[in-house]
Amino acid sequence: MLEQFRKNYEYNYWADDLFLKALIEMPNPPAKAIELMGHLVFANDVWLARLMGEDLTRFTNPNPNYSLSECREKRDELHLKWKNYLAGLKPEDLQKKIVFANTKGKKFEHVVQNVLVHVGNHAHYHRGQLATLVHQNGGNRPYTDYMGYALFTGESKEL
Repeated sequence: MLEQFRKNYEYNYWADDLFLKALIEMPNPPAKAIELMGHLVFANDVWLARLMGEDLTRFTNPNPNYSLSECREKRDELHLKWKNYLAGLKPEDLQKKIVFANTKGKKFEHVVQNVLVHVGNHAHYHRGQLATLVHQNGGNRPYTDYMGYALFTGESKEL
């Protein structure tokens, strides 16, 4: 299961990157799409900080006003942090519980495995929104299904 979580993270990084490129290529990317990209960066950052038990006081705005270049820079920094975190996980860590307060101060307890599932599903949800925004505004909507990623990595092939 750990290996699948690692693959899922790489898939999400790849898929988010395709949308980031699509937005950068647009002459006038929609503001809502840029905001969603910033939110995806925020979500990856805050969830990793929660998993690692870091101080969460810097996370106050779930929709930071990042430019596309800031999104790229922060995503690349987070990519290495997530890879290191996931590489260090052991099977027994998946059932550990984390406790944290969200940006509104409400406390929660979650199992690590559920957080990892949530982070991936959250990205899927917002990429669906991005696909609509890119398409409606004349951009080139990238193909980001998991099977496209499997083809990209060579794990699958077209015959």
